[in-house]
Amino acid sequence: MITQILFGENGIGVLTLIFLLPILAALPTWFIGRVREGFARYFALLMSVITFGLAILAWMMYENHSLLDSSMHANRDALASGGWTLVVNIPWIESIGMNFSLGVDGLSMPLVLLSGFIFCIAILASFKDIHEREPAYYAMILLLETGVLGTFLATDFVIFYVAWELVLVPMFFLIGIWGGPRREYAAIYFFIYTHVASMVMLLGIIGIWLKSADYPEVTGGGGTFSFDLLRQIDFGAETFVLLIFLALLFGFIVKVPSVPFHTWLPLAHVEAPTPGSMILAGLLLKMGGYGLMRMSGWFLPHALTEFAWLVAVIGIVSLLYGAWVALRQVDMKSLVAYSSVGHMGIVLLGVAAQTEEGFAGAQFMQIAHGIISPLLFFIAGTIGHSAHTRDIPKLRGIAKHMPITAAVLVFASFASAGLPGLAGFWSELLVFIALFEWVPVLAFIAIFGIIFTAAYYLWMLQRTVFGDKNPELSHAHDVSHWSQYSVLGLLSLFTLILGLFPALLLDMMTEATAFFESQF
Repeated sequence: MITQILFGENGIGVLTLIFLLPILAALPTWFIGRVREGFARYFALLMSVITFGLAILAWMMYENHSLLDSSMHANRDALASGGWTLVVNIPWIESIGMNFSLGVDGLSMPLVLLSGFIFCIAILASFKDIHEREPAYYAMILLLETGVLGTFLATDFVIFYVAWELVLVPMFFLIGIWGGPRREYAAIYFFIYTHVASMVMLLGIIGIWLKSADYPEVTGGGGTFSFDLLRQIDFGAETFVLLIFLALLFGFIVKVPSVPFHTWLPLAHVEAPTPGSMILAGLLLKMGGYGLMRMSGWFLPHALTEFAWLVAVIGIVSLLYGAWVALRQVDMKSLVAYSSVGHMGIVLLGVAAQTEEGFAGAQFMQIAHGIISPLLFFIAGTIGHSAHTRDIPKLRGIAKHMPITAAVLVFASFASAGLPGLAGFWSELLVFIALFEWVPVLAFIAIFGIIFTAAYYLWMLQRTVFGDKNPELSHAHDVSHWSQYSVLGLLSLFTLILGLFPALLLDMMTEATAFFESQF
């Protein structure tokens, strides 16, 4: 009985549990926290750990297929051709071709694992700093987790869009209630900016549904929202298809975010609570990158070919602009926020190159940045909480007061700058290989973005970690709570593991990235 509940028919129920467990646990988390003070955090952590455990189980099933019924072994052939495994497909509104459909492949599985891990870390990071309205706070975190996981698990455009939009609500409240002095303005700005982009993206989704009706031999008549059916259609590059691509592209690059649609991000990061910034940088930005790669390599490859230069220009401008503006920042959290704009520009460059190396580098950047950036935001938040300031000029000699935090700050900065042996290096290597194969001059231009990235991290370290002790920071103290040590240790460990053993991710992504390249 337990096995049937956990695995469902043919072992596919695990994805449903991953998707629904956090949202089902949100209300009990709020109730438990109201009944027993302080218990909400531990219950939320337990639910998040269980969800992460289910994600690891799904990965084991994806990799080994040893836990699946023999009928599922046919999915090996589907994987080799860019298909899904662990599929859940339940008819919902058949008249419009809409199903409750979940699945994983080499593109989504790493992001599902990342999501489960980062939410556990974000809840741990909340233990020390979040003390107001705890029941509501942890309920919002779990609701947010369902939205993020649903985006990566969905194989139906309607489910994808519902999960995409669901993310906005809890993040709006996390910023607006538990954020900084300008939290209300930041929350409204974030919501309006990203919601408008989502509305434009919805037009693209409706457009692709309408266009799919022209292929009844695939859809069986009428339009479809199914990723798997849409994959089988060659939409070409006619004008209507190009307009669909541009609508979807706009929704994705605002979420990434890319220049010039990035202005909501620094404000949201600066005002969000530290765990909120960790989730925002580690996962919400990755939703945009995932959507772009899924759309470009899965549904509309010919449209990407037509607009590859546009995507590349947006990527190169984001890389250079993000790095240049980061050099001018005084607030440490703002510096890390602008670094995200630059790093996500590398994702766009990888996609624009339209090669297996480019897609693999873009996806590796998604995962590496999804670990390193939360680490940097946690350090910035910890320093700000302890020193009562995040202003870089005022943090001179912080290593004298916070040696452990300062040491991890150096480590994380080098990782983000792409030091070989750490997670940030491999994505840059793969994307640069792809750029040299596609348009070498783009690679030479992008090198200046990497140089600027190293410059602003060294500039920040030189003014904070090193130098004489600042007597105004005498009250500052290093991390002391077990949850803080756990966050620093786990994020640092995985940054090192992915730097030393990149094949852990690259092997998982090979089938998906090879399929993407075959589409062009």
